[in-house]
Amino acid sequence: MGLVYHIRQGSVSTWFLPGQCRVDWSAMSNLVGGRSNQKLRTHIALVECAAQFVREGLGFTVSEVADRARVGRTTAYRYFPNLEMLIAHASLYATTEVEQQSIGVALETTTSANERLRAIFEANEKSIAEHDHLYRTMLRLSLSGDSVPDNAFPRRSGVRKELLEEALDVVRDSLDEAHYEKLIASLSLFLGIEADIVLRDVCLLSEEEARETKAWGAYAILQAALAEARADVQPA
Repeated sequence: MGLVYHIRQGSVSTWFLPGQCRVDWSAMSNLVGGRSNQKLRTHIALVECAAQFVREGLGFTVSEVADRARVGRTTAYRYFPNLEMLIAHASLYATTEVEQQSIGVALETTTSANERLRAIFEANEKSIAEHDHLYRTMLRLSLSGDSVPDNAFPRRSGVRKELLEEALDVVRDSLDEAHYEKLIASLSLFLGIEADIVLRDVCLLSEEEARETKAWGAYAILQAALAEARADVQPA
């Protein structure tokens, strides 16, 4: 499984694993031309250095990150005109690295669908609790629509789906394609800041109540999907 950080340069989308300070640029060059390739290098260098500040628990400015990355300050500000954008990219990069490690270990230790699902939710809850402002900022930027440049905030395209598919691979053969896709889509509603906003800001639940409600709903959907699949295969 590879949780990925996603950035976009023009019409090219690129995914890479957090923690990989050494990027395979020869492979990247197959995706983008020379000029775009250099821009991608610069972008990743800035994000990686900013993420190091995040890991160290230090505040930073765009100029400080530029200096550490050995990138001109003027150039850095062209990539990240304001600190909020850079913090969003750096924090998500660092957060994804932690999630990758914790979820990977958990999934390797159990074949229980419930336990594997729980591992994903626990990692996601921890990430949201520690970076609530970051996730809300990214959601706000996302909802800003056309007023925000496409690369203004980081994306983790398909990560929810990828995580759930990895966790529920153990029950994949028990469901037909349509039911499996419906299960993954339904469970996706319980991951991410959107679910927290509904439960905590709209329903006024406490953090613990929101956590329990999401877990209860996810497990209920999983069990319902498996029960429905069993009923479909029973002889008439």
